[in-house]
This record gives sequence, C-alpha cells and structure tokens, in this order.
Amino acid sequence: MTDQVVDPREEAFKKIRMQNGIEVIGGELHLQVDALEQVLIEHPDCGIYQRGGLLVEISEIPITNCKNIKRPEGTKAIVQVKVTRIREKGTEYATWKRYDNRIKANKNIDCPRDVARTLAERNSWRLPVLRGVIGAATITETGRLLTQHGYDFDTALYLESKNWIRIEREDNLTKEDAVKALDKLREIISEFPFIDAAAESVWFAALLTALIRWSLRTAPFFGFDAPVMGSGKTFLATLISLLVNGQSPAVMTLPRDETEMGKGLLAVLLAGDPVLVIDNVENIITSETLCTISTSPIFKGRLLGETKIIAVSTAVVLIITGNNLTIRGDLSTRILISRLDPVVEHPEERIFKRSNLRDYVLTNRYEFVNAALTLLKAYQVAGRPDTGLKPFGRFEEWDALVRSPLVWAGAADPCETRSRVEQIDPDREQLGEFLLAWWDLYKDKEVLVRQMAMDISSGGDEMHDALRDVIHVIAADGNKINTRRLGRRISRWEGRVCEGLRITRGGEVHRAQAWHCNNQ
Repeated sequence: MTDQVVDPREEAFKKIRMQNGIEVIGGELHLQVDALEQVLIEHPDCGIYQRGGLLVEISEIPITNCKNIKRPEGTKAIVQVKVTRIREKGTEYATWKRYDNRIKANKNIDCPRDVARTLAERNSWRLPVLRGVIGAATITETGRLLTQHGYDFDTALYLESKNWIRIEREDNLTKEDAVKALDKLREIISEFPFIDAAAESVWFAALLTALIRWSLRTAPFFGFDAPVMGSGKTFLATLISLLVNGQSPAVMTLPRDETEMGKGLLAVLLAGDPVLVIDNVENIITSETLCTISTSPIFKGRLLGETKIIAVSTAVVLIITGNNLTIRGDLSTRILISRLDPVVEHPEERIFKRSNLRDYVLTNRYEFVNAALTLLKAYQVAGRPDTGLKPFGRFEEWDALVRSPLVWAGAADPCETRSRVEQIDPDREQLGEFLLAWWDLYKDKEVLVRQMAMDISSGGDEMHDALRDVIHVIAADGNKINTRRLGRRISRWEGRVCEGLRITRGGEVHRAQAWHCNNQ
C-alpha cells in the first residue's frame, strides 16, 4: 500500500479550524492567514482571485478613478482588492473567535485586520488565478468553445455573459459555413468607405483577434484612419467593443511621454479591458512601451502609489484612430491600418440605409459573435489548411488562428495594408535616404562616424551634398553635426534592410566603431 503524502498546511488547517470557528491565538498569525485563504478558496462565490502579484475581484470601476481613461458608466473590470474587502469576505464566510478573559470564554469577532493585511501582502497565494474577464463566448487554446457563464478553471477566464447559445454542428463545420459567416459579418460594415478589400479585412481581423485574444501569446495592433474627420474611424472601433463586450470600449488620449504611456497601459492591462482605443491621434506615433506590449505576453510595472512590481498579461486589442495616421520606427512593423476615404467634403452629412447600426449590432450581438466564432472554428475543423501566406514575423500564432482562417474564408489578406504603413513611416524614409546617400559616396567602404562628418563638411559635390542634407536632418546641432547623435542613430539602424541596403559593423579604429553599408 502506497503511503499518502500529507500536506502540512492541511494539518495546520485542521488544528486551527475548529467546528466552532477559527480561534485567534497569539503566535499563530501564519496559520490564521493560511486558514483565511483556505476559506476563500472553499467559497469561490466570494469572487477573490490572484492576478499579476495582487489579489483582485471583478467589480465596477468608479468613473472618478479613471483619470485619462474613459469608460462607459458601470463598466465591470478587474480591480485590486482592499484589505477591508478581504476582512469583509473573511467575516462573511468564516466564524472567528478570540478568548475573552472577562467572560472566560471565546467570543465571536470580525476577521482580524492583521490577518487580512498579511494575506494581501503575501507574494504568492493558492487562490485561483484570474487571467481576464470576457464579455462574449470565445475559443480556447485547445479549440474548445467557451460559452458557460462564470469562472472557467481550465482557462482562468471569467465569462460575464449568461445564456449564450452554442454554435450548431460546432464539430462538423465546413468551409461553406465559414464563407456564410464572413458574409454575415460584412452586413455590419457594408456601408463604411474602405479604400479596398484589405482595409475591410483589417476590421474583420481586429474583431476576430478581440474574440480570442486570450488564446494568443501576442497580436498586432490595429488602426483606422482617413483623410478627414467624420469618416467612421472611431465608430468602427466601437462596433468591435460592442460585439465582444456588449458596451463601448475604454478610450485613452495619447500620453505625452513614455512614463505616462506605461502607467496608463498598466492600469488598462490590470483592469482587463478587452479593447482599448487611443482616439483622434494627431501626432506621429512612436513608443517603446507599445512595441513591448505588442510582442510580449507580459508587461511589468509599478502602479501609482504602490512599491510592488506587478506583472500582467498584455491580452488587449489596441486600436489607434486618427486622420492620416503616421507610425514611426519599430511600431510600424507591429500594426495594421485600415484606411477609409468617403471622397466627400462633409462625410458626417452622409445618409446611411441603416441609421441605427449601434442598436442593430447590440440586438443581434450573439448572432454576429457566433458567426465570427464559426469562421474560426470551421478552419480548425478543416485541419488548418495551408493558405500560402508569407509569415508576419513576431505574430505566428495570430497568423495561424486569425489571419489564415480569414483568408481561407475568402477575405483579403489584412497584411496587404502593411506596405502603406511602411511607406508613410518617416523613420523608414530617413533611413532609405541615408543609406542611398551613404552608398553613393562610400559604396561598401568601411567608414568612421567622425570621418563621415568631416567629409561632408569639406566636400562640395552632389554626393557629399546629398549625404550632408540627410545627416543634418538626423543629427544636426545648430550648424554642426553631433557625431554622438549620428552614431546612436546608425547603431539603432544596424541590420535593418531598406532600399536593398543595410548597415553592418566593421572593425574598431582607436576604440572607435567603423561601419559598412552593404548592398543586399
């Protein structure tokens, strides 16, 4: 007979949890904290979970706490549990007793504050993990349709939607079902002035991504832009949130700097907002924080007023809207932009066949979401056939679970829009001009940064003038060239191919780095 391993904590619980309640005795704080946690575990309806290094619950976010993030009134999200809330739950679900010398017996007390605070400040717990709160049915990493209201222990997701109707024949779906599902979704956006089929497909891709974002390690961002206001950019983003969450999205204005960007996004990620819209952007967009969030499954940071570093999932669908969006640098390789063009002077005056589209989407929300899930599920039932698409680097799972099913069902490839994003990237434009001018003057000759600066200062032909003009834009310091700034820019561009050329490192000359421009 095999000996059973006894969990020492279970023995401690037996000792401290009498039939008549948890007795509070000096010197046993650790046991009392263990007992409190066990009580919360045994009563999942108490609604306390762990997430990213904090104890949390699902609750309405007070509008006054949103600061620069706007959410609809009554939005349910993930919030940090306060000590008083833990005491309340501990008192509700367990009996606490302390010996009273006056009556020479135990008397009932509230859950002790020290016990609740110690539990909150521990670095690890046995409470269930809450990955996110979703407002619509989804497909899990294993391909299972999740439609049951409440907490799902396999995925650690909480579905905040009751009475979801399951898809018929979910294990026997066909390509024909997927094609019909795509046509059904097209009903929603048929009157929006997309410039081409690829721009339309970006909206489909954003919707599908939002529905299964928790099954994806990483996912690209999305954008909607147009030449004029009133073209429907923000409404397109809102429709996605209405479908996946039953309400308008969280909206953020573009922060002034990276510090504010990090704090704002950390708050959004902790709250578990499924869709975040950075609305009406007018400036050129570049952000290391956004780059990190798009290609990393976890984002770490410190909440305002907290000393503890928390780590939260980056599972949010981020949508940027604006007129003539311009994305700079590495972020341009992580976003798909759908462009609209109404080709009228006052697009806000257009008359649509369906004037109540918002109400129509909400009324038929389950039907539209099931159409989207049908499209995705049918592709999996078919064995994920090869669609011949070139990979979208960094987003391989997204390629397989969103992009390929969409193209398989007959939609255009949403990644066809990437070429336009690259063309309007000012960083890429500068790099191209710089590499062409460098190649014309030096070919693949090894050159130092300081030598390059000296050459363009003394040279007078067209090739020297062309390189000088580009470098002045990149690294001018008054009328002089800041060689340190130029060196940093060259180092940042190292290895990036543009116009068939790229920068590579050469040797060192008197501790100075030399560089090559290579023809690819």
